This record gives sequence, structure tokens and C-alpha cells, in this order.
Amino acid sequence: MRALAATLLLLVAFALPVQAATALDTVTTASVYGCLRTNGAGVYDATVNKTFVTYSGTRHDIYVKAFDHTTATWSAAVKVAALNLTHDNAYHDYPVLTQLGDGRLAVFRATHTSSMQLYTAPTPRSITGTWTARTISTDRNTYPEPVVTGNTIHLFYSHNTDLSHPYRTYKMIKSTDNGKTWSAPRMIIDSGRTTDRYAEVYAFGVTQRGGRIYLTWSMHGGPKGHNGGGKNIHVAYFDTASSTLSTAGGATLGNTVDAADLDKTRVVTTNPLDLPAGKDLPEENPVTVPLTDGSLVLGYGVHTSTSAKIVLARFANNAWTSTTVDTSTSLFKDLVATGTGVDFSYASADRKRLIVKSWTPGGSAKTKHDLVVPYSAGADTTFYANFVENRPSDLIANTIDHETRKTNHTGKWPVFSLRG
Repeated sequence: MRALAATLLLLVAFALPVQAATALDTVTTASVYGCLRTNGAGVYDATVNKTFVTYSGTRHDIYVKAFDHTTATWSAAVKVAALNLTHDNAYHDYPVLTQLGDGRLAVFRATHTSSMQLYTAPTPRSITGTWTARTISTDRNTYPEPVVTGNTIHLFYSHNTDLSHPYRTYKMIKSTDNGKTWSAPRMIIDSGRTTDRYAEVYAFGVTQRGGRIYLTWSMHGGPKGHNGGGKNIHVAYFDTASSTLSTAGGATLGNTVDAADLDKTRVVTTNPLDLPAGKDLPEENPVTVPLTDGSLVLGYGVHTSTSAKIVLARFANNAWTSTTVDTSTSLFKDLVATGTGVDFSYASADRKRLIVKSWTPGGSAKTKHDLVVPYSAGADTTFYANFVENRPSDLIANTIDHETRKTNHTGKWPVFSLRG
């Protein structure tokens, strides 16, 4: 019987799928705090089998590196731009990496509340050489969110309308020639100066499929002033063919989401007054992704004074249904579609672990990675952990010291990659 049992165990072992080993690499040990959200850290190019990564280095200079999957080696770092920033708000000027329709790598960066810069590599599918730099907008730009489809770029951003209220609208500029020329700004979301002063549009996730660009945002501000609080999570999509906006269910909102449309787009209601000590915002990095079956999944973290959780909400058959997938933390990082399901990443409540799970609607969330974050140089927080564009099995994550993140510009904290 023991021999038979051993034989059966051996057969089962050979029948199980082989899991690829997780590779954890250090991208750099010389980064600073960068206010990146749910995209822009890395992009994969299948033609050359390379992943390209960007990060903010010493004094917030912009760097890029390339990982060659064939040889499993990292390139030397290339400095895209020397910014030489040392003020407390320099972390807002973060770089967002994407790839244009002609194959060139591109970095968008906002000089916070002032202008937008575009840096482009000299040759397609390569980071080497001298990158060109251009100012493409002076519309009080903040937080670039580019969406590239062929030779067309839709570049969304927050507009620093009036911090005294506080009041920030959401706008877009468009290029149809790989960034050579740009349209005038057009309004996308405008709440007006609301009486409760929650009138700042903070968009965290911008994704697209089939000509629809899905926007996910919360309303910030409040009586404490600029970004002093936040409430609710909203979802709408921009139709690239008609240049109009609609609710998740397809109800038209016209050319702009205005104050009258906010309730129509609200998916999650949060309470800005019910917060734990030390927290100003109830929501964490909400982002919506479309699946191949036409449904949507919204992922986010949310907390109150007595609870914290990670939630996935699915929109199908004209209704939202929510699934809580973790009740120990609200530190949601990113969400990516994987065909009929999603992968999502988040940090543990003590910030010591980074977790990646898979979820298919109707099923339970399954852990893919649960790793102890390789902190060093005094870092204690994983600020972002972004899935690599076009290669959702991989992530790029940075580490910072939370207490000194705004004042340390020496570039001493690591950025690491996780290859699944």
C-alpha cells in the first residue's frame, strides 16, 4: 500500500502544472519619491522582447532602463532629463512611460500645475541616444494619463483651476501624429465650485478597450482645503469615435461630465468624515478595467474608522456587484485585465508585504505572489506597484521612507521588479 501511495503521489506531482519561479530584481537603488498612480512605470515591447522602465532618480532627474527577457539582463540607465529639483513638492513631477504608435518610447511629465512636457527616444524600441524634449501644453497641467491607440494619443490631466476654493477640473489634449502636434485643451469633467468644496477631480485609473477610454476618479478637497479630504468613486467612459462621455451603462453624458452628472457616474459612496486617525482620504487608487466579455471590474481600497478592505466591483447586465477580497488592509495598488478575469496588487496593512492575486467573476481570489518587500536604505513603504503595460504578469514597484519622502532628494531608495 505504501508503494502504491508513493506511486500515486508521484503521478499527481507530474500531472500538476509547473509554476514559473518568481524573479525579483533591483531596477535601481537610487530613486526618490514619485507620485505615480496606476500606470506609467513600465511597458513591454514583444517585438524586441524587452521591458522598459522609468523612475525618478537623484533630484528627480528622469531615468529609463531596459530589461532584455532573452538574456535576462538589465541595461545601463539612460538619463532622459535633468530636472535638478529639491523643493518639497518635486515628487509631483513624476514621469509616465508609454510607447507611441511608431515604436518610440515616450515619457510624459507635468511641471506641476504649470505645463506638460513630452520626452521621446530618438529611435523606435530603444532607449539609447539623446531624447528630445518639448513643452506640449501650458494649461496648468498636473498628473498626466496618456492613452495611445495607433498614432493617436489622448492625454488626460487634472487642471489646477482654483486652489483657493479648492477646484480642479479634468481635461484632455489630443495628438493624431504620434505627438508632433496637439489639439487645444477640452473639458472632460467639471463639477463646478460645489458648496461642500469637494470640487477637485482626482483621476487614478485611465484604461481603454475598443475605442472606449474608462475614467475612474474621486472628488477631493472639502472644508480642509486642497486635497484635504475625499469622497466617492465615479466611473465613466470617453468614446473616441464620437468624442462624448457616457456612464458605465452607456447613458450619454454629452461632451462633459458636469455637476448634474456626478450622481449618475457615482459607483461607490464613501464618507469623508468617517476616517481612522492620520487618514484624510477614504479611498485608495480606484481603477476600472474592461474585460473581454464586455463587463467591467472596478478595484479599490477603502477604509473607515473601524474597517479596512480591498473590493472588486463588477459591472454586468447593467448592474454593479461588489466582492470584498481582503478585510485586513486598504492599501490597493493596481488592477489589470487578464482576459476573463483580473490580477490586482496591494500591500499589507503593516506595509511589509506586497500581494498579487487573480480573480475571475464568480470565483474566489487566488494568491499569485505574497512577498516580503525588500526594503533597504531606510525605506518602509511601497508607494506604487504597477503592472507592466502589455505584460500583466510583471510589476514595477518603488520603495520610500514615508516620513522623509518629500524632503529627501538624494536618490537612495530602491525600485524593484517582480516577474511572475
